Parts: sequence; C-alpha cells; structure tokens
Amino acid sequence: MFDEIMLSRLLAAMAAGCLLGFEREMRRKAAGIRTIAIICVSSTLFTIVGSHMPGTTGDRVASNILTGVGFIGAGVIFRGGFTVDGITTAATIWISAAIGMAIGIGAYGLAWGTVIITLLILWGLSFVEDIINRRRDRKYYAIRYQEANLTTETLERLFRDYQLTIKNISTTRCEAGMLEGKYELTGTMEKMDEMNNRLLQDTAIVKFEVELTK
Repeated sequence: MFDEIMLSRLLAAMAAGCLLGFEREMRRKAAGIRTIAIICVSSTLFTIVGSHMPGTTGDRVASNILTGVGFIGAGVIFRGGFTVDGITTAATIWISAAIGMAIGIGAYGLAWGTVIITLLILWGLSFVEDIINRRRDRKYYAIRYQEANLTTETLERLFRDYQLTIKNISTTRCEAGMLEGKYELTGTMEKMDEMNNRLLQDTAIVKFEVELTK
C-alpha cells in the first residue's frame, strides 16, 4: 500500500534529481532539471514497485531501469563537426538513475553520499579542467581559403609562429580555387586568441570555424 515512506522516497528522489539537473541546466546541456529529476523519481518508483513483486521480478525491473536509462543517455550524445558532446550529461543521467534506485530501497545515506560525490566531480573537476585549459588548450579548426593567395605550408607556418602544435586532419577542395583545411591545434588560449585575430585579418581566408574539444 502507498504510504508516507514511499512518498518521502519519491520526494527525496525529486530533490536529488533537481540538484544534479541544476548543474547540467547551468551549463545549458540537453538534459536539465526536469529531465534528470523525472529520471531519478521514475527509477525510485520502479524500484519500489519491483520490491513489492514476488520472486525475481524486482531484479528484472532493476536491470530494465538501466537498459531504459541507457537509451535516454544515448539520446543526449551527439557528434559535432569534430567532436562528440553530451557524454558527461549521459553519465549524469546514468548515475541519477542509480541514485533513484538507492533511494527506492531506502538507502538514503548511500544515495545522498553519491549525490555529493557526483556534484564534487561535476563542479570541482570542471574547475580543474578550466585551469588546465588556460595553460594548454586544444581546439579544432576548419579553415576555408583561396588556393591562389594562400598555401597549406604558409597556413601551417602561421600556426607555428603562434607556438601551436599542429595535427592536420584533412585538406580538401570544396570548390574551384578554394581549399578547406581541418586542423587540431594545441597551445595556450592567449596564443589561439591572437591567431584568431590574425586569421580574421587575412583576406585570403574566406571563413574559419573553431570548435572546442568536449
């Protein structure tokens, strides 16, 4: 029968999901407060229902929760021009389901401990990543330029002038007289900003796109 204990577990799951979703919402990710809160609450509900079923039905319910959450997590992962985005959000969805399951069996200490650890990872390690990126950043460039006025060798020499490490991904002819080079560049953010300004001033460069690694 439905009682106050079950209701308290659902409310606790909602609170845990909202905390994790708030962090994703602040970073403008695909899954935010509502999505992760619903996933956490639904995992708790399925766990409660499964625990009241006879035999091994509860075990099957738990495995099906993970399967279903896996499909949802896959839905927030998408490939950009060079990189794959959404993996951290998918992992957050995965662990929010696990937290919901822990709350569903009444393991509040385990659940809230995991919430705290997850937030420390998302916030604390993000801060560490920002420090690292300020000193050594990595970006992908797609640069379209006029073949008659700019050569691949000259472009790569420009990268080296700004002390950037170069990895040439590809160089293709996109239309008559036009080439598009795709590069992975590594260096400091200050040097990359200086180089971006240099690219903007070069009339031989028709356009360029920059994408951060994820």
